[in-house]
Amino acid sequence: MQAEYNAAMDERANHSGFRMVALRMGNANVRELMRGITWIDVPDGALDASVAEKIIRSFYPNERCPNPVTARDVYVSATWHGDDNVSAKAVCGYLAQQGFRLIGDSTDQKGFGSGDRVERIISSCGAFVGIVPYRGEEKAINGEKPYKYFLKEIDFAAKLELPSVIIADPRISRSDGGDERWFRMDTNANILPDPVKRSLNGLWEFWQRPSTPHKVFCAMDLDSEDKRNAGPIRQLIQLVTSMPTVVGDEVHEGSGENVNAAVRKAVCDAFLVIADLTDDNVNVCIEAGMALAVGTNLELLAFGKQRRPPFMLRERNMPVYKDKLDQIGLIHKISRPYRRRVINAEL
Repeated sequence: MQAEYNAAMDERANHSGFRMVALRMGNANVRELMRGITWIDVPDGALDASVAEKIIRSFYPNERCPNPVTARDVYVSATWHGDDNVSAKAVCGYLAQQGFRLIGDSTDQKGFGSGDRVERIISSCGAFVGIVPYRGEEKAINGEKPYKYFLKEIDFAAKLELPSVIIADPRISRSDGGDERWFRMDTNANILPDPVKRSLNGLWEFWQRPSTPHKVFCAMDLDSEDKRNAGPIRQLIQLVTSMPTVVGDEVHEGSGENVNAAVRKAVCDAFLVIADLTDDNVNVCIEAGMALAVGTNLELLAFGKQRRPPFMLRERNMPVYKDKLDQIGLIHKISRPYRRRVINAEL
């Protein structure tokens, strides 16, 4: 046990993304072994819903992350390779101090994923910051390595007319000459030049409310305890995806809209709809159908025995859960592919 603990501590010290979750079974005396480490108590040694929820939460630390409901999101296009991320970490640290929530794509989501995943994440933010490191090539050419992803994200932010700050190593120039307004900072610099500081200081003023802020619409029986904002299921979805959640009875009329129209809009504008079809609740089925019709990301689940979803939703899988523990595991599984990276947690 001591050897395993020491190995885990060494791994955590050398890899920022490594998580160590300690479980104390019964009344085991672990105070000496786990000095300085928080553990999860499992009094009777059984995995129940409460323990499972705590374990999952341990993998998504959010102590330093602004509340997604009220945060000002800035998309950050940067590298996280240990050999060229010094300037990126310095810029992100400065932005975090200003109160921004820094959003990126998850490191284990390869490339642009399917469809327009990254573009949709960028469009859900109110500003854009790009930090381009030097990678042995002086010319940055659209569609060609080593800068193609940086340029693609920079150009998409420009298309959206997002307030943007681009910071590049002085050795890099764009082949199309579109770098006149770029700021310069050496890849290995950890102190921001004054022009870079001034540009970042102005970002708070120029930040704009996104036209399509991302939310997860939870389509569920409104009599269920899970629909409560502070309920464990909604809190888990928000923690895993880093997006706020909403249910139908929290949607209010907009300008010129009645409640029904406002709910329809909330469903269609959501980044993800999670629909619990337990007992084939009519309203939940309608909300899931609307999401399917407009191409919104849709995930189904239901309580009980394995069965097929209602006819119009049968092109979607509908996994089932048999109890609260099962439900928590299933919610985590279907939510995780839609996560975005919150860089604040890593600084």
